[in-house]
Amino acid sequence: MNDRDGSLGACCLTLRGRGTAPGLACGPLLRNSPDLAPEAFEGAILLAERAVPDDVGRILASAGTLTLSGTLLSHVSLLSREFGKPSVALGPRCPARLVPPGKDDTLVELIDVVGSPGELAVLREGDIVSIDGDAGTISLPGGLGEASRLAFRRIHAALVNYSRAPDSEASLGALLAVVEAGGQPALASVIGSAVLCRLVPPGSASRRLVEGMRSSRALGEVAEALLSEARDRIASEARSRCERTLDALTTCSDLGSLDQLHRSAHEGTRRDQARVRDLGDSESSLAPLLAPVDAEASRRRAKIVVRLVADVGAASELSDAALRPRLGGLLRLARDARSAGLGGEDVALLERRLAHAVADERERTGSRLVVPLSEGEPADRRLLGGKAAGLLAALEVLPAGCRVPRGFVVTSSAYRLHLLGERGERLHDAVREIRDGAALSRRARAILLGSEVLEDVVREIEAAWTLLGAARVAVRSSATVEDGPSGSLAGLFDTWLGVAGLDEVLHRTRLAWASLWNTRALRAMAAIGLSPLDVAQAVLVQEISETRAAGVLFSRDPAGRSDAVLVNATWGLGEAISQGEVGGDLYWVRRETGEVLASEPGAAVSCLALDPAGTGTIEVPLPLERAGRPCLGPGDLSRLAALARALEASAGRAQDVEFGIAEDGSVLVFQVRRIVPSRAG
Repeated sequence: MNDRDGSLGACCLTLRGRGTAPGLACGPLLRNSPDLAPEAFEGAILLAERAVPDDVGRILASAGTLTLSGTLLSHVSLLSREFGKPSVALGPRCPARLVPPGKDDTLVELIDVVGSPGELAVLREGDIVSIDGDAGTISLPGGLGEASRLAFRRIHAALVNYSRAPDSEASLGALLAVVEAGGQPALASVIGSAVLCRLVPPGSASRRLVEGMRSSRALGEVAEALLSEARDRIASEARSRCERTLDALTTCSDLGSLDQLHRSAHEGTRRDQARVRDLGDSESSLAPLLAPVDAEASRRRAKIVVRLVADVGAASELSDAALRPRLGGLLRLARDARSAGLGGEDVALLERRLAHAVADERERTGSRLVVPLSEGEPADRRLLGGKAAGLLAALEVLPAGCRVPRGFVVTSSAYRLHLLGERGERLHDAVREIRDGAALSRRARAILLGSEVLEDVVREIEAAWTLLGAARVAVRSSATVEDGPSGSLAGLFDTWLGVAGLDEVLHRTRLAWASLWNTRALRAMAAIGLSPLDVAQAVLVQEISETRAAGVLFSRDPAGRSDAVLVNATWGLGEAISQGEVGGDLYWVRRETGEVLASEPGAAVSCLALDPAGTGTIEVPLPLERAGRPCLGPGDLSRLAALARALEASAGRAQDVEFGIAEDGSVLVFQVRRIVPSRAG
């Protein structure tokens, strides 16, 4: 599987991990470090034991991410998919150990891979690797030999130089010279890096390089064979993507998801056609793949439009009392009807009634500082933030055996009230004057934390706290931009578990407001063109108790079967799953029946529990009857499938849900958000 003589002609070493965010990337390995600025990771593959939301700036700057642990449903995996950054986790499929920084450049010891006689196989700082987030593979071209590593570093450097000056004869000549010296392995690596991973810009720069390799006497015949292999690979991946899209379209029930699937298929095929064209072939060979996708999308659209017409007619006849608690769903229905091109008096009447209802609700709630988390409250994102609004919307449709923990929301109005006057002016000045994200974060947090919560807000929080009567709570940020159309921004704002007492709730409320200005949050908002001055922070306060098990589910497996719910769970509290600290158990469950299709159990011997001494969590050993055993049973998975069906049907799109399982078997719903499509490619 690897080279023993150090020759460049030896085969590539390929490791099989788990893809956690799709796409292809290549570059030199660079150890993650908070001491390094994000700019240091440009073009590199960030390597870490596990990535956390604090790393978001470095993740955005890197070509891709390689971790030793991590799951498909962790916060960092969500962010990587949203920002189009390929990501692969080695464990548990490829056991490895991160080597602490020391005197040499060794990064990772590969436990089950054979190295040179008497030596562990290792990955080193600066090694050139390719990662495939779809297949979950990590490739070291040329293998583990020292000569190969050095040769591919030289090849990569020449490739980077050419990508920066593709019109330079000197840069092209230098690249072709090192490729000719390296032979077939070097040529294969350059084709993959330059065209498949797009290290070289598409179009004339890529075509000029391909033509140079073809024209080389030393590479000509080999180049033709490898270019043909690359074209075949692209065609195969395009066919697979179109087949997956067809499969997903057959169960699609809303226009938004249908259009997203259809658009993604066309965008992916256009990218593949550009790659094929750059490899010297006709792009028309891929066009027929879209014909069945287009036909199925048209058929499903017609079916959905028929249903929309019926739903609009029924909604128009609702009484005002019945309209108000269903505002969120009916607004989506009206938008879907308009996007489908439906007109007529029924649609116009529904839109007028909804506009009046929304105006009445905004007038009623606009000055509210605290809102109970209970049925009948409008799921107003501008007032409650994305996290709390998602839970309020879920309350209306939860199936039997599922519940949202009791609580209340300190609204965005309270945050804005805190910023009235001098504090708000100082924040505006800081944003205008400070360009460095870390410095802006420090200034803004000092402004927000430098004064007490206003008395009006304190009184309302105290009243809600007394009414809740909980011994301990979770205090969670709920930004107005969170879990919305701009993305999940998962894990960027702060949460505290096990908070006790009114004084601590007030303290954590201020900290939650300040977490809107965390360095990681500022970087992520900047990446999507948002100013923090245009965002407000609500705060969600909910009763908390120990859970038998907890985790995350996707109502549609983002990397596999469209009819499957993907569940990732562990014993105890679920924070370790969302933070990517543990792999946990994986289950694929048929959405319509709750039948378990497949599972990958972990082997947990410990779990997280609330810290009895104060805020936070601690790791505790599992009882013998639970250690090493799956954390969820058939009944749990059946209830989770029912929850996934209900939430997806209500929202009209695939959902990402954080949940817990109480000791009595009931399902606790902690967070609901839509699955944001990957921006890969």
